[in-house]
Amino acid sequence: MKIENSVVFVTGASRGLGLAFAREALARGAAKVYAGAYAIRRPSASPEWCPSHST
Repeated sequence: MKIENSVVFVTGASRGLGLAFAREALARGAAKVYAGAYAIRRPSASPEWCPSHST
């Protein structure tokens, strides 16, 4: 499946397989990744693609 320049929607992206799929879509050059995730209470626990992630 061609991912580069595609728009991807991933459910369950806060952990496990969903998080792995979201990361892989970004790594393969997806133009946009829409990721459904549970509310993240601790910024330190948020995935690196999350806007609230502290670096």
